[in-house]
Amino acid sequence: MGLTRLTRRAPALLVALAAIGIGAATALAGVTVYKNDLSSKREAKELRHAEGRHCDKRWRKKAESLRVDVTKGPNLCGYRPPVQGDTPGPDLDLQAKQKLLKATPRGIRDGAYLVLEVRSAKNTGYQLRVFPRKHKFQLVRVPSGNGSGFPVKGTSNAIKGVDKPNVLRLSAVGNKVTAKVNGKKLARVTDSNSAEVSGRSLEVGIGNKKSTSKQASGTLDDIKVQVPKP
Repeated sequence: MGLTRLTRRAPALLVALAAIGIGAATALAGVTVYKNDLSSKREAKELRHAEGRHCDKRWRKKAESLRVDVTKGPNLCGYRPPVQGDTPGPDLDLQAKQKLLKATPRGIRDGAYLVLEVRSAKNTGYQLRVFPRKHKFQLVRVPSGNGSGFPVKGTSNAIKGVDKPNVLRLSAVGNKVTAKVNGKKLARVTDSNSAEVSGRSLEVGIGNKKSTSKQASGTLDDIKVQVPKP
């Protein structure tokens, strides 16, 4: 397996990636193939809208981050970095610094969450959801059936609250799916039917589970994509 770059800056990175074999049996992560610290408007434009009908995003010049507003719930506003696997079900490790902003009304904060997704496509993927207000997490699989160990739900004191940055990390290597927050492992699941989760893309975003016209707001920053060492 390899990784494909989807922007005009492709040639140099594709040459580098051509030498990287991504095998299911290799150890977890070490080769960074994409980084974005969102320090410019150009870098903010690299994140393309992937899902969600009621979404606004804008680059925050002073904070050097991307603000995402979920303007109506329930909804997930997801964005894809410009890299993806060139074969189904690639081994990928995605990390991002995310924050649920205090601009989110108190009444809907319980349902607002931060999200990462790997092996993502229209009807497939592994998704990590972190709920800062309640210090809860969910690791889910789409489709939900035919794979053992999903969903995983729990709480963690490693999850920081509203208006505080959380570094989320989600990896899928072979049939092993690992979720972390702020360096602490939340879950590690062996999927008994990992071939079914065959998406090639990645996704990062902000969501809200509540049915509401009130706006949930968060930020995305310091996105990094790694693949296992060859």
